[in-house]
Amino acid sequence: MEAKEMITLSLAQAQEYLDMALDGLTQKEAAWSPGPECNSIAFILWHVARVEDFFVNRVIQRLGEVYTVDGWVDKLGTPAKGTGFQYTLEQIQDWPVPKIEVLEEYADSVRDKTLSFIRDLSPERLSEVPRPEQSQDSIGETLRHITTEIGLHIGQIYYLRGIQRGLGK
Repeated sequence: MEAKEMITLSLAQAQEYLDMALDGLTQKEAAWSPGPECNSIAFILWHVARVEDFFVNRVIQRLGEVYTVDGWVDKLGTPAKGTGFQYTLEQIQDWPVPKIEVLEEYADSVRDKTLSFIRDLSPERLSEVPRPEQSQDSIGETLRHITTEIGLHIGQIYYLRGIQRGLGK
């Protein structure tokens, strides 16, 4: 199995798990947080889509992010800058929760762009370092990081959903 195929299959499997975790989720459940210093499912989904968007589009391809180029920042009503990484307590508490359906559409749009990029990516480019002035991470290492982060955050979404609904509900 080639690296591109493994990355594509990992993203497809992660999408299946995410779809199951979000199936039937209400807006109230998406916005719920177990405490004032904790993230909601909506925030985690936004963050993971923003990270994928940032790294694939801005870092690797040096393009504009889907978030701004396609107007998702306005459709979601979320902050124009940042991905949620290292947000302060105040930023987390002030984060406006968008409609879960619109948030899912944004995440799907980002994933479509990611898969299109990977489909057209030559195997040789996986070793290319897109921003040597800032990081020595290759395209392949960056995509590995993204797939790992997606998996971690999907686990958090399942956990929060389980806290709210219990097992199998």
